[in-house]
Amino acid sequence: MSDDPGAGGLVPRPGATPYVEEALSADAVVEREHGRFVVYLDVVLASGAVRRRCGDWPDERRALVAAREIQRNARRHIVPAPHSRAGTDDGPEGSTSTT
Repeated sequence: MSDDPGAGGLVPRPGATPYVEEALSADAVVEREHGRFVVYLDVVLASGAVRRRCGDWPDERRALVAAREIQRNARRHIVPAPHSRAGTDDGPEGSTSTT
């Protein structure tokens, strides 16, 4: 056999990789549903926004801890947008200099 199937016996096809859109922001939200605390991840993309249910916990404290970790890990992968520095100086106050 000329093709190495790799793991799982599947041969990857060219162009079979799904399109991955860059996230602009991500927020984890805790909501109470049916006596449990549910963590949702809200992600804003250029094409719109999506909400995914991450899990549920019996008490709010554990859900908040999980939400903080989920949000922190989601935000690690977001590339910060370049800031426009037109008309500003590199000084700490950001004021323009007239020298």
